[in-house]
Amino acid sequence: MTTIPGLGDIPSSWQTKRAKWLLNRQRRQVRPQDGIVTAFRDGQVTLRDNRRTDGFTNAVHEIGYQGVRKGDLVVHGMDGFAGAIGVSDSDGKASPVVHAYKPTGQMDARFAAYALRTMALNGYVATLAKGIRERSTAFDSATLANVQLPVPPLNEQRRIADFLDRETARLTQIERLARKAGELASQRRTAVIDAELQSLPDEKILPVTAACQLVMDCVNKTAPIEATETPYRMIRTSNVRGGRVDVEDTYRVSEETFRTWNRRGAPLVGDVLFTRQAPVGEAGLLTSAAPVFLGQQVMLYRANPKRITPEFLLYNFLSSFMKRQFALASDGAAHAHMRVHDCLKLRIYCPSLDRQREMAARVRGELDHADRLRAATTQQISLVTERRHTIIIAALTGQ
Repeated sequence: MTTIPGLGDIPSSWQTKRAKWLLNRQRRQVRPQDGIVTAFRDGQVTLRDNRRTDGFTNAVHEIGYQGVRKGDLVVHGMDGFAGAIGVSDSDGKASPVVHAYKPTGQMDARFAAYALRTMALNGYVATLAKGIRERSTAFDSATLANVQLPVPPLNEQRRIADFLDRETARLTQIERLARKAGELASQRRTAVIDAELQSLPDEKILPVTAACQLVMDCVNKTAPIEATETPYRMIRTSNVRGGRVDVEDTYRVSEETFRTWNRRGAPLVGDVLFTRQAPVGEAGLLTSAAPVFLGQQVMLYRANPKRITPEFLLYNFLSSFMKRQFALASDGAAHAHMRVHDCLKLRIYCPSLDRQREMAARVRGELDHADRLRAATTQQISLVTERRHTIIIAALTGQ
């Protein structure tokens, strides 16, 4: 048996060779009709217009762009470590950071793409090259040239690639259906809340400040840079999602930093946290008594117990009524955000406390059902991902 770093043991009957003997770098001129080809992290390489156009930075002069042809093996020099490796399904052009290759007669492009992408997702590519920006690793042509690849007979490579094309397409369809079910469950959550709130008359709508005893934003504007193993945690926007606040995946800081950031008061159990940027409009109820403080762009709303319950306040923030207010108030061409004074102007439904408890009980039951469905779809997606990886590894190593 021979061991390939990032893949594992392959049959002794298979050859191994460095990529430089199997892949020929292509340097083509750009044609007037060429559109931009993008290598996505899920392994698809296609014209940008075939998928999405938002979220990209477009070059003004396109200096160094090169031609890409359908069937090329394409490797993204910065995002390859995260899986941006695949066979192009389109003719077009790509930026200088993208490399296009034609395989020699010993290598099938699809087989090479499966092998390299699997090595990347297993973390091997990240060990080869120096990082050049956050969440990225340079994987240039010189580095790729020295990567060892398995080289079974060409007809066997094609059979393996055909098999993986079929199996991964089937698993992708299952994953797509699971994601759709998860999306429907999320939509169901919003619809249930909306139905309850819309049953209330308009005179029950109040400014959020009239129902809260405290509304507070982040005290400091520069996040602390610490990695201390302490119980003191910073709540970032990424910790606030779908009605919940995650206090586990957080930055830890010293007690001194914690006290400095909480000089206007610490978040308490029952507080509703809201993200005014990155992304705008996520809300969650703090249920942990762990010592935490607010990071940048996180707002805190503390219910006045004489006016509103924390649960009902949260449901307001999860409603379509509130999302419409976010959309009207948010600003920013590149990244939508809300200013603190706009967060103080939000309006909420606020009936009597008895009515709130009655409505919340109905909503809670429906949300529990939707959450169970969403959890089931998340588990299914995880199983599909694991199954896909297992099948690819098994096929690429001759199992």
